Amino acid sequence: MLHVGGGAKIYPSDGCGTTLKMDPYGFLTILTGSSEIGQGSETVLAMMAAEELGIGLEKIKVINSDTNIKPWDVGVHASRTSFVAGNSLLGAVKILKQKLASRAAELLNTNEKFLQFQNGEIKSKKTGDSFKIDKVVRALHFKPPNELCEVSYFYEPSSKFQDKEYKGNVSGCYAFAAQAVEVEVDTFTGKVDVLNVFVGQDVGKVLNPMGIEGQIDGGVVMGIGYALSEEMIYENGYLLNPTFHDYKLQTARDIPEIHFYPIETNEESGPFGAKGMAEAPLVPTPVAIANAVSNILGVEINSLPITPEKVLRAIYNKSKNETA
Repeated sequence: MLHVGGGAKIYPSDGCGTTLKMDPYGFLTILTGSSEIGQGSETVLAMMAAEELGIGLEKIKVINSDTNIKPWDVGVHASRTSFVAGNSLLGAVKILKQKLASRAAELLNTNEKFLQFQNGEIKSKKTGDSFKIDKVVRALHFKPPNELCEVSYFYEPSSKFQDKEYKGNVSGCYAFAAQAVEVEVDTFTGKVDVLNVFVGQDVGKVLNPMGIEGQIDGGVVMGIGYALSEEMIYENGYLLNPTFHDYKLQTARDIPEIHFYPIETNEESGPFGAKGMAEAPLVPTPVAIANAVSNILGVEINSLPITPEKVLRAIYNKSKNETA
């Protein structure tokens, strides 16, 4: 499978804005256009800022829910947040570091190129002298030209609209993956059980190992539901199964062992070499399950979900054809 890994150009702008504010005590506030819907974007953006500025996560706050103050972002889609919002954040961090380094170089009587940000300090690699980052911020505030430690940046990915022939470059980068599944089919009841799912996926550089495992597991489980049980049934325009009693979601008892093998590459256009990966694991799962069931039964099943009724019908039709 391949999937977009850096947004998708479906609007005039697929970019994201970031505003950073650092207060006189060295606490950083990230105002990001990106939206947190449970995917962990607040955590990964805070991790990026902490890495670049050399401060602890406990000193970083992310605000992304107040549309009165947050910058523009097109929304959560196309596995774009870590890539697009991450690049926007790093662009803003670069400007902030330049502002802090300029004043720190004056305080340390050194050249900016010798400065490094670590452990809450700005340190001269040449002399070993350092100032805590909060003291540098106060020096920005209280000494002429009396600047606020506040910067903004907007990032627009390199993606382009498709042309009339549907050719283009709709994403800033692309993700690739393959999956293998082990299934068991009860030929008496038609029930399909997924025993193991093996996921190999190009994720760029892993930013948050725990977060990426959660995204992979979630995508695979969605794919299993799509393959085996989830179906919206309409009749004369009416949805016949509008509740979770009739719309069959996978439960904890249905989840197989998921074996994830991240393939780390270096995406040059991505933050720290990362690319989007969250939707991608959903793509191969239902196809792999359908192939596995078809392989067991010796007959092709090419409609989803693969319900017990469809399995039993396939077995019956195969038997009927063989005896005809």
